[in-house]
Amino acid sequence: MTLKASFLILVLAFGVFGSPKAAFAWSAFGHLTICDLAYRNTTETTREELDKLFQVDEGGIEVKDRHGTVDRWYTSFNIGCLEEDEHPRKNPKDHFLNISRDTSAITASTCPGTGSCIFEGIERDLEILSDTARSNEDRVFALMAIGHWIGDLHQPLHVSFKDDRGGNKIEVKLEGKCGTARRKPRNLHAMWDFCLLEAGLFERVRQSATFRPEWSKNTITYRAVDLLQDATSHQEEKEIVQGNTREWANESFEITLASDVLYCEMQDGFCRYSSTSEEYDGGSERELDLDQSYLRQFEDIASERARFAGLRLAHLINTALDPEYSEPIQNSTQAPN
Repeated sequence: MTLKASFLILVLAFGVFGSPKAAFAWSAFGHLTICDLAYRNTTETTREELDKLFQVDEGGIEVKDRHGTVDRWYTSFNIGCLEEDEHPRKNPKDHFLNISRDTSAITASTCPGTGSCIFEGIERDLEILSDTARSNEDRVFALMAIGHWIGDLHQPLHVSFKDDRGGNKIEVKLEGKCGTARRKPRNLHAMWDFCLLEAGLFERVRQSATFRPEWSKNTITYRAVDLLQDATSHQEEKEIVQGNTREWANESFEITLASDVLYCEMQDGFCRYSSTSEEYDGGSERELDLDQSYLRQFEDIASERARFAGLRLAHLINTALDPEYSEPIQNSTQAPN
């Protein structure tokens, strides 16, 4: 059984485990898209190593009562990228970077002012994944966590401020829907978690000539990856993967602080929670009335953040698992330039 085939089997099994009980990062569809894009850009050597780690020839790796969750099994890291949103959360502080409101840029300092953050999670789990002396189970969970962390790092409001929980304490009333999705965002964080991808990337899939209503639940994420692959040349991918996690976080932070995003009420370069309060004090939440123009303005940016996350995730996994890897490979669906 190939890893790709086993991934499809795990998709069918996903209903047994259920979806995450709360959305604190990209939606499940967002994380699945990022991790499938990453898988498609792994090298042959990396895929062979993934087969070994997930014990594909033996039907997958079984994990019993890890971190208080129910027993489960995995055959690929794609669905596993949702593992860190399962409850009880295993590394709750590694999903984001909380910084002080007078911060203008992310520096080389590790986890400034917090003691634990997404950088520590990435560095810890990359070290575990690269250590061939560790057990398959340890390396598999590290790999799945890395997939989640890199996704979170590229969601702009995961690089933000603690007092308002990255926009969770900014109420949103949206005129209209997120594309044709039934769910509506209740706050600004949720707007970036799922609504922008639903209105943009996933809605483009739904409106395409190849869309079929009878598709299984997660098929839309694979077709979304098709679009992201088609939009990326080999040369562009080589440029996208340059830099490091701090630089990638700064990209997210710049979006977070952009005036049109409406996360901040800027005053003399300071990102205030509201015009009357520097920080959220636990009282009444600031309210935003948003319409479809907000979705049109930022849906492509959200898609780009997911695209960057998937390609950079592939780069990190290839670096950890393929000794011969030095730069992105030419993918069959990409133009050479």
